[in-house]
Amino acid sequence: MKIIRLKTGRHGILRTGHPWIYKRQLLKVDPSIRPGDIVSLINSENKFVGKGYYNPKSEISIRIVSFGDETLNKQFFYNRVKGAIEKRKGLLVKTNAYRAVFSEADGLPGLIVDVYSDTAVFQILTLGMEKVKDSLIESIKTVLNPRYLYEKSKSPFRKLEGLKDIAMWHGKTGDAVIEIFEGKAFFLVDIVNGHKTGFYLDQRNSRLAMQGVPKGKKILDLFCYTGAFSVHAAISGAQKMLGVDIKDDWLELGRKNAELNKVAEKIEFIQGDAFLILKNIYDAGELFDIIIIDPPSFLKSKESLASASKGYKELNLIAMKTLTEGGILATFSCSYNMPNEIFSKILKEAAIAAKKKIMILKRCHQADDHPIVRTIPETEYLKGYFLKIESI
Repeated sequence: MKIIRLKTGRHGILRTGHPWIYKRQLLKVDPSIRPGDIVSLINSENKFVGKGYYNPKSEISIRIVSFGDETLNKQFFYNRVKGAIEKRKGLLVKTNAYRAVFSEADGLPGLIVDVYSDTAVFQILTLGMEKVKDSLIESIKTVLNPRYLYEKSKSPFRKLEGLKDIAMWHGKTGDAVIEIFEGKAFFLVDIVNGHKTGFYLDQRNSRLAMQGVPKGKKILDLFCYTGAFSVHAAISGAQKMLGVDIKDDWLELGRKNAELNKVAEKIEFIQGDAFLILKNIYDAGELFDIIIIDPPSFLKSKESLASASKGYKELNLIAMKTLTEGGILATFSCSYNMPNEIFSKILKEAAIAAKKKIMILKRCHQADDHPIVRTIPETEYLKGYFLKIESI
């Protein structure tokens, strides 16, 4: 048995139920323990803490996979994958695209599995999961039985773990672009060239809420990616949508999604910096009934919180000024490092600066296939609001 011990005192203190153990918490590690090895973690009182995998190249040097003293073999990983997927069965009524395995939240730190119709896409982000990849692939194939299996293990996190990026099919080669459905809408998802695994599955609930948009509304969709918010709103009866994003490849897929749903005449997509385009719209005096702000993470670390907060505030302030009286602002942050209390404070400050009052119509969270584990705060990362904006 390979054992690693925690330091005594405050340096060895654990967060109850949290699977991350940092390098600074560990006593000197026996050199016979190699990167990627499964180890037992023992605290300073010689009591068992859990089993996980070790990687000295990462600041998170141990990721606990089980807090029980069980064997981490092929059967163990199969049971974990099966348990995660069984929890998602209720989703299949409203979509055929969902997150089947959500890393730490499903007790499989470093593994992401997303399903798009008949294709499963998986990402391995850590050395420990890379070491058991064959067992994981076999488990995914057995439990999900996908027609195609694509690996998209491409992430900056892999570099931190000492791993190279991998993108390949396992078995038969499937289609790079896959058609899925979500509620009443249909979307084309590019799993090969799209962002992450191809689609922002975590925003499903907020997108479906757009189906309640009153008819005839004019909507600005900033950071629109492939147009999912706009398509849902157009299907609901919104009159005109303007989608903005930085990459024309994404917007071209958005145009195809609009055509697929027979709403192409309602949606215009333009390429450019969303912040600058919003500012130009405001300067021109144009107003919208609804503005959606769903940016990528501005905040990669806690150290950049102050500068990111300034960006969020200015973006939301201008949006509030660009809405019609009583208009709706749907605004989001997908960074764990932006706590909800700070995000909420930013929105209040933006409203004061814009001389507006805000009413919360809906508070938004990540979709239920991205479960939140209270002992792992990092699993709760997506936050947002539907706000009614009125003059003071």
